[in-house]
Amino acid sequence: MSDNGKKNKLIMVNSFKGGTGKTSVALSQCIYNWKMSSEGGGENYQDIFFVDIDRLGTSLAYSLFSEKDRKAIHYFDEYPEKTFDIICNEVNLGEQSGNKLYAVLLNPVAKRKQDYMIRGRLQQHEVVKQDIFIERLLSFIKKCINTGERSLFVVDCSPGLSDLERGLLEEFYRLKGEYSLLIEEIYVTTFDASQIRKTIECLNDCFDYLHKGTKRDVSIVLNDLHNCQGLSRDKDTIIFDWEDTAKKILDKLKDRTGVKIRF
Repeated sequence: MSDNGKKNKLIMVNSFKGGTGKTSVALSQCIYNWKMSSEGGGENYQDIFFVDIDRLGTSLAYSLFSEKDRKAIHYFDEYPEKTFDIICNEVNLGEQSGNKLYAVLLNPVAKRKQDYMIRGRLQQHEVVKQDIFIERLLSFIKKCINTGERSLFVVDCSPGLSDLERGLLEEFYRLKGEYSLLIEEIYVTTFDASQIRKTIECLNDCFDYLHKGTKRDVSIVLNDLHNCQGLSRDKDTIIFDWEDTAKKILDKLKDRTGVKIRF
């Protein structure tokens, strides 16, 4: 067992619907921890990695890098494993610090289908592609852990728990046992009633798969994307109580053990 993993943490950020602000929450985790580490507070991570696995395509390449800098971006899905070092694109946050924030991105406009040569025949196979992606991502994380630096990995997923996300989550918990890696799961929803209901139903539906007797650190983030709190201050007809909403969510979960609600 490696002792290096005791210094490291992985946060897996997901939602059960697009448009919840999932990517913004993931990025805020990175920037907050980078800021705290730069000031000598928090866990003091030397390296922070925003890892994009949203196959639907995010706009992070456009928001984190200027048009000039985007030409020099190296995307995770375009380079073989032996060149993993170059796909860590350093993000310039405008402040001098010994702590680094890196963006590990998928090409936002790339086709997600890849060709694999199997027994001399060119074939496309979703399961093969998925397994190769999981293997490469795990190899990257292990390589970072084994550098001995204290690292934080924030993994921004595609909405929903597809076979890829489930497979990765299972592998992450295996890494937890192998490296004593800290793992946190974050599921993001807005205050929209339909999104909250879908979040509850999906978490309950996946309960048997996700729990597996493992002690988990799970947060449901209520993202006030539409400024419900501000509107309630301005209009007497709008009542906003996030703590009441949080209680109702917890009451409807099959198992609330280890689950926190964050606003």
